[in-house]
Amino acid sequence: MTEPLHPAHFTCDECGTKVKGYQRFCHQCGDYLGSSAEEVSIFNNIHLRSAFLFYGIYLAICLLVRSTGWFNSYDRLFWIEVLLAAITLLFVRANRTALKPLLKFNNFNWLLLVAVIVCAALFSFVVNISVSELNISLFRQENSLYEGYDIYQLAVPIMIYSVALMPAIFEELAFRGILYNYLSNILDERLVVMITGFAFAAMHLSFISLVWLIPFGIAIGWLRRRYHTLWYGIIFHFVFNLTACLMDLYREGMLW
Repeated sequence: MTEPLHPAHFTCDECGTKVKGYQRFCHQCGDYLGSSAEEVSIFNNIHLRSAFLFYGIYLAICLLVRSTGWFNSYDRLFWIEVLLAAITLLFVRANRTALKPLLKFNNFNWLLLVAVIVCAALFSFVVNISVSELNISLFRQENSLYEGYDIYQLAVPIMIYSVALMPAIFEELAFRGILYNYLSNILDERLVVMITGFAFAAMHLSFISLVWLIPFGIAIGWLRRRYHTLWYGIIFHFVFNLTACLMDLYREGMLW
């Protein structure tokens, strides 16, 4: 390897590709990089420690919500949303230098934006129809998103805020922003896209949902890697969840 570009990066002598300091082989050309690669572990790498800490906090809160019945009411779940948002913003502040460029709409393209919106809506439609059929066939029940919000005066806006807006913003900041940033300091970005996709899916604590949450997370990770912005992912996430809300409201007879 040549001299480091910065403490975690080197360039391959064979093809000039940027590689991590711990890698023994170039991921682009396969050239041997030497036997003196740094061994990365949670004990000696601040990025890996920070990634584990952040994801551990997120997962612990999600497990708390899922394993108790105390948060069945949105009056209480609202404060969990606020807590997760506050934790996310604290880590965003700690990573503000790396994340600031991602909050710009880099390489903006109207055609791509329309494609993202259409694909998100179609994917959500297919997933929701499939999940609804599975619930009816296997469990003889049909789940309703609206049911948890119908006691409130502004039920529909609250539902869209909670189900579509908040997750789209803060889960993307969390997984394609913070966690992605920590891991990309020690891993190849293509691998980071996969890991953050699986971590995002696992955080939802639903085995059946992994079937669509994993490709969902990987697709949004690809958008972040390809276009160097979080906004396409945020929009995809929002439209996907909004479509689910609208389909649920249609089934409830609330749209017209």
